[in-house]
Amino acid sequence: MRRLLSVDSPEKLAGLSPRIAVGKSLAICEKLGVKAVYFGGDGYPEQLMNIPDPPAVLFYRGKFSPADLPFAVAVIGSRRCSLYGRKTARRLSMELSRAGVCVVSGLARGIDGEAHRGALDGGSPTAAVMGGGLDIMYPPEHNSLAERVAAGGCLISEYPPGTKPAKYTFPERNRIISGLSSAVVVVEAGERSGTMITVGTALDQGRDVFAVPGDIDRSSTRGSNRLLRDGAGIVLSPEELIAELGLNSVSASVPAVSDPILASLEKKQSTTEQLSLALDEDSALINTRLLELELQGLVIRRPGGFYSGV
Repeated sequence: MRRLLSVDSPEKLAGLSPRIAVGKSLAICEKLGVKAVYFGGDGYPEQLMNIPDPPAVLFYRGKFSPADLPFAVAVIGSRRCSLYGRKTARRLSMELSRAGVCVVSGLARGIDGEAHRGALDGGSPTAAVMGGGLDIMYPPEHNSLAERVAAGGCLISEYPPGTKPAKYTFPERNRIISGLSSAVVVVEAGERSGTMITVGTALDQGRDVFAVPGDIDRSSTRGSNRLLRDGAGIVLSPEELIAELGLNSVSASVPAVSDPILASLEKKQSTTEQLSLALDEDSALINTRLLELELQGLVIRRPGGFYSGV
């Protein structure tokens, strides 16, 4: 992995990185509402200043700048995860967020996506570190999720707009996920995975590592189970994790999030089509949200395509 030096101007930065023309991208940034902070300059996150390989520049978009995010914890894991992993990531992240924690993850399919959704449900900012330019959404189906993250937290990348995600960019961005965080929580991970790369960078950076115990017969949990064998902190409940981090279990200052679908299902059982008409919302979005709520254990799917509250 390359080591970048401190820079204080776009010209110096462009000279350091021949793969990308940062100078050209600054004009595009202005159009897209993307801002940039440079290593050694104002607004650069203190957490990244002393990691072994700090990014020379951070591009960001959203309500918060990377330096203004509250106490942060990374929640990460496998793209090909189990339903249990999805529900656990969602619940852990929601409770961390309710305790005032900024959940950091990578906006990937699987555990990462559920971590951001849970954090949004909890009410605190969440930060997504992306493996390409902020104008290129990957995976594409997370476009609406990315907009929700930006509205309540921020999207971050060391790559300027126009940079397509590549095989090498995801391992590189992992050091930023762990670097921004005080601790890293692994929900599910295979033995050889990007998640385990993040764990390696976290340990190099002196971050605490926690893991959720998983099914011993699943390949997607062998990495996280081995972390526990090797001394990682064990996560048995959100409350225990929050206490281990030295935080209060629930932040009274975080308001409960009102969901129109849940409000509607409190009154009567409904199908996707009925909810779409009642809430004047696209049925595809209703379907997606119903799946999210089902994973959270907040709605139940009934025979005949009906849903009800718990």
